[in-house]
Amino acid sequence: MLALIVLSVIAMSWAAMRPGDGMWRALADTVDQTAADLAQWYRDGPGDGHPDWDGAAIRIYGANADRGARAMIAHGCGACHTIPGVTGARGSVGPHLGGFADRAYVAGVLPNTPDGLVRWLVNPVVHAPRTAMPDLGVTEAQARDMAAYLYTLRGR
Repeated sequence: MLALIVLSVIAMSWAAMRPGDGMWRALADTVDQTAADLAQWYRDGPGDGHPDWDGAAIRIYGANADRGARAMIAHGCGACHTIPGVTGARGSVGPHLGGFADRAYVAGVLPNTPDGLVRWLVNPVVHAPRTAMPDLGVTEAQARDMAAYLYTLRGR
């Protein structure tokens, strides 16, 4: 797949060359534009202008939303948070996590992206030293599963 992308970029660069331009200049210009277009597409998400968190949850490497719900029970997340669909999760110390997929930020400090959420769950104190959320010893694999579950929570 990567080879196909590289060949496509080279072909586009060759076609975009102006007389007198060197091949490397045209390639650099095309790569810059392709990267900018890709970054804009990633920021925009699907056509409705909202990020595709359902798709992101599926693409979190090795993640499983069902395991994520079980991990939240095991780590006691429900002692502080109300988490729809998680047995016994009716806490009121931390924020209600209903509609989590629609939020712009994780705890107000990291962009709500799969990577940002996983980093927060693994070690929240690193990102917000004065947070009330403790380091629960969540592994990266458990955090990916938890993130996959949280991204299934739309609306409130």
